[in-house]
Amino acid sequence: MGGEWRQSTWGDEVSLEYGKALRSHASSTGPYRVYGSNGPIGWTHQPLVEGPGVILGRKGAYRGVEFSAKSFFVIDTAYFVVPKYEMDIKWLYYAIKYHKLGEIDDGSPIPSTTRAAVYMRELEVPPLAEQCAIARILGTLDDKIELNRRMNETLEAMARALFKSWFVDFDPVHEKAKGRAPSGMDAETAKLFPSEFVESELGLIPRGWCIAPLNELSSHLTRGIGPAYLEVGGVCVLNQKCIRDHRVDFSKTRRHDPARKSIDNKLVRDLDILINSTGVGTLGRVAQVWFLPEDTIVDSHVTIVRAASSVDPLFLGSSLIERESEIEALGEGSTGQTELGRVRLGTLRCLVPPQALTRRFGEAVSVNMQRIAANEVEGNHLARLRDELLPRLLSGELSVADAEKEVELA
Repeated sequence: MGGEWRQSTWGDEVSLEYGKALRSHASSTGPYRVYGSNGPIGWTHQPLVEGPGVILGRKGAYRGVEFSAKSFFVIDTAYFVVPKYEMDIKWLYYAIKYHKLGEIDDGSPIPSTTRAAVYMRELEVPPLAEQCAIARILGTLDDKIELNRRMNETLEAMARALFKSWFVDFDPVHEKAKGRAPSGMDAETAKLFPSEFVESELGLIPRGWCIAPLNELSSHLTRGIGPAYLEVGGVCVLNQKCIRDHRVDFSKTRRHDPARKSIDNKLVRDLDILINSTGVGTLGRVAQVWFLPEDTIVDSHVTIVRAASSVDPLFLGSSLIERESEIEALGEGSTGQTELGRVRLGTLRCLVPPQALTRRFGEAVSVNMQRIAANEVEGNHLARLRDELLPRLLSGELSVADAEKEVELA
């Protein structure tokens, strides 16, 4: 470590300031982000802290660390971090992550991070110029990861909009019923839509379409296993925390020892649909797998739905994502123990358009899905690189110049 780095304590460098209680943040449409102990939880019209700034969770089983480039609000389950001296705020964010301040526990029944426990911890502080350089390197990787994430959100939204138009609002059928040619599609696709509706158990549906239970549309509908966990090595395990916002988050995976429990016929495949099947607040979340960085299984809180050979997987995935609230309502049990069994999930009644039409939908959105998969691959590669560089840069083991070379090679 360079001689210019100085030894200090967190209490000498920063002050942890309490957030404030705030009502209606979940339903507000204001321009300022509201943060709680575990990240963003809503919006407000009036910020508490001028950005940029860092938020550190104070209470709860998981106390995250967040960076906000813009002004923001912090509720009373989290701190906002105020430097006592001139400091690069983005470096401060990475330093808090490196020192795992969000994992400090005071031992109380409700897990908490106290200011006293943080302030006594030691750290090495580089000169301001080096702070800025470290933050720039790690921030460049995070910015690219975030850009890919936003691109994927846009691509997914485009696919969902097309699905809703064709299979929820039935726009082409309505247009044909009025004697007009459906807009936004070629003549061959337009021919696949009827011009009339008929009554069904799900209400009015296009003539010639039918209703079937999910288990008839699936070749594989099964819960995961109770893993034999390992700290390192083994097989990747997705859990209910990995499924949110219609995406599979590989940053929250764990590891399973296949020598202790077989994974035969348990591996997840590309385009499988994953459904959270336990818990309050997570039950019914749906995500489709766009790529797999390695052999992967799911734990017993997640159900795998694999499309039958006669069903387009992109159509089935879009259909289940569109019906998350209905899937959640199928759950059974008392508060805190809500569960959705495989058999009950299989009874979900699904709209089944003609195979030629669902295949045409899959073809229409497949380019988007390929781009999403490519962005996911790149994002995971960049995240691994960031996670490798962060401890080496924040400890002084790796120089800024050498880190820049590694980023250029990547």
